[in-house]
Amino acid sequence: MSEAPQFSVDRDTSGALHLRGEISYLNAARALREAPQHLSGESATDLDLRGLRHADSATLAVLIAWSARARRHGARLNYTHAPPGLRNLARLCDVEQLLGLN
Repeated sequence: MSEAPQFSVDRDTSGALHLRGEISYLNAARALREAPQHLSGESATDLDLRGLRHADSATLAVLIAWSARARRHGARLNYTHAPPGLRNLARLCDVEQLLGLN
């Protein structure tokens, strides 16, 4: 069995979040448990995906779940700098606007 890839979500001094590493089917359950915290209020929080090394359908599913969790808390996540492969997959699944990809 392959070792699960690593990922982290860090907040910078401006409040933006940065995803680094990889979310795949090997660590998607952990990623769901470790959703970005402290998201509430009326403003949107940007989550920069520039540091994402690989994206597949498991990655997309996790991002959708994170967005849904944020909305349940009255917040919104906008995913920025999405890799082309993830953007294409989101477009194919018709969730690009739902995720606020920009």
